[in-house]
Amino acid sequence: MNEQRRRLDLGALFFGAILFVGGYYLLTNTFEIDLPELNWDRFWPVVVIGLGIVVLVKALQERRTAPPS
Repeated sequence: MNEQRRRLDLGALFFGAILFVGGYYLLTNTFEIDLPELNWDRFWPVVVIGLGIVVLVKALQERRTAPPS
């Protein structure tokens, strides 16, 4: 499998999160579509944990590809 396809791109992940949140508010506020309310008190810790996992996976990928010293 191509190494470029397997790598996590943090920029793409961040952009996707921004699109998700923006789309949610666009649908609920502009088009008045009745979506379940996001409880940010429960949601933000999940985001922080997810970002931590992404950072760990990226560090492990870089460690595997780095030449031994």
